[in-house]
Amino acid sequence: MSGYDYLQYSAEELAQDELFVRWVLRPDAEAEAFWQNWLTTYPFRRDEVELARHILLALPQWPQVRLATGEKIDLKQRIFAEIAARERPLPTLIPPRRTAWYWAAAAVLLISLLGGWQLWSGRRAAAPTDAYAAMVQQARRAGALREEQNAGATTRLVNLPDGSSVLLRPHSRLAFPARFAGATRTVYLRGDAFFEVAKNAQQPFFVNTAHLVTKVLGTSFEVRARPEAAGVVVQVKTGRVSVYPRVGPEARAQARTRKLEGFVLVPNQQATYRVADRKLLRALVPQPALQPHAPRAASFEYAETPIRQVFAQLERAYGVHIVYDEATLGSCPITASLSDEPLFEKLNLICKAVRANYEVLDAQVVVTGQGCQ
Repeated sequence: MSGYDYLQYSAEELAQDELFVRWVLRPDAEAEAFWQNWLTTYPFRRDEVELARHILLALPQWPQVRLATGEKIDLKQRIFAEIAARERPLPTLIPPRRTAWYWAAAAVLLISLLGGWQLWSGRRAAAPTDAYAAMVQQARRAGALREEQNAGATTRLVNLPDGSSVLLRPHSRLAFPARFAGATRTVYLRGDAFFEVAKNAQQPFFVNTAHLVTKVLGTSFEVRARPEAAGVVVQVKTGRVSVYPRVGPEARAQARTRKLEGFVLVPNQQATYRVADRKLLRALVPQPALQPHAPRAASFEYAETPIRQVFAQLERAYGVHIVYDEATLGSCPITASLSDEPLFEKLNLICKAVRANYEVLDAQVVVTGQGCQ
């Protein structure tokens, strides 16, 4: 990340940034050099940096608290208003700098205010305070939203104004505008849903969940984002999708472009965003499906067929990449009827036939063995 990107960060966002946290809590030469140089280049951001540092130092054991934009602004205003009321002006003609007492007071007040905010939010039983509710509330300030809730035990079909359709799973919610105006099509999801998005390269489609955003131009995919789950899962059926964390510099960059960039998934791939450590992991879906252009099932009949041809056919049929040592395994003959087996069972039978093994690493199938010579 360039230093320029950090100009847009608030104190709260800085306090959640990996490089900034490393500098404050686990300093090393690289982090120290970067942030000292950054402060020299952008001295007008020193106050925000100092507040972020004191937040980290004062709250080492607190779980992260995520506030809506309006709440963050209000919280910051209350902190500085309270400090301004307590701080006596210094008798000097030199412009006063923020003292250590000032930032310590800010951190202490932040503890008090956040603690009060958590207690207050926990008691608001009538008004949900989860990230989905906060997103919907903020979006409603820009225009009316329609919200669909599936409280039943079966999947519900929801039609969107652009011709897209959504299979809303039980105990899930979806919010979207009456019509998609402007440069994007944005919806908000709490729970699970399967999306079939009408193609429009000029108006990207965004699915916002509490932690992850899925961006597409026109495709079909499943999103599983239950609030009690340890992560968010996105599985692609057709087309290509881009996924990225909802908060951070990448979110702002993705909002400014129509292109699919960054962490891009293709059919039969899935992304899992682990909330605990904010990691995005790529894998194959549990049951990869044949692609629309796949050969007929009868073509999975092999008689002394070199394994390189078998693997090439499976790659085309399922859209997966199979990595193996062609010099060692490529000429091994395969005789088998694999018409009805799913992909992973096909691979199991093939590997047994040539005394090999396979594993899935980063959405690729890796086959290893000593060969058949």
